[in-house]
Amino acid sequence: MRRLAKLAGISASQLSRVETGKAGAGQEVICRLAGTLDVPVSDITLGGDMASTTKEAPAKAKKATATRDVPYPGSPDGEWFHYTPEEAARFLPWSALQLKRRAYARQIPFNDGGARVTFTGRDIREISEMTAVRPLAETAQRRSG
Repeated sequence: MRRLAKLAGISASQLSRVETGKAGAGQEVICRLAGTLDVPVSDITLGGDMASTTKEAPAKAKKATATRDVPYPGSPDGEWFHYTPEEAARFLPWSALQLKRRAYARQIPFNDGGARVTFTGRDIREISEMTAVRPLAETAQRRSG
């Protein structure tokens, strides 16, 4: 595991947390791991037909295939659709765990009906605007002048 982490350019502890599901991995880390292992990204993200190597893999694969149709947050159907943190993480720069933590800390808009954190399409758009990288005021002035 240490060797794989070193070759992929991440720490062994981060790799361990990602492997056990205690932490999410960004697209860049997933691509580096796939490249290091010389496998398609879908093989390490349960996106493809993977051979089960652990007892947990079949359960995770079954859970992954039981997904529901999720509308895009900017669409009329997605405006008031309630996204789980895992679904919202597809559209935002944070993992589901980070979204939950930020919601509990009241740092981002969310819905907590029924003791479950969910995000509407409006919440996702607002969070996206909050996290958008904007040019410095000086840079914007130079471009406009």
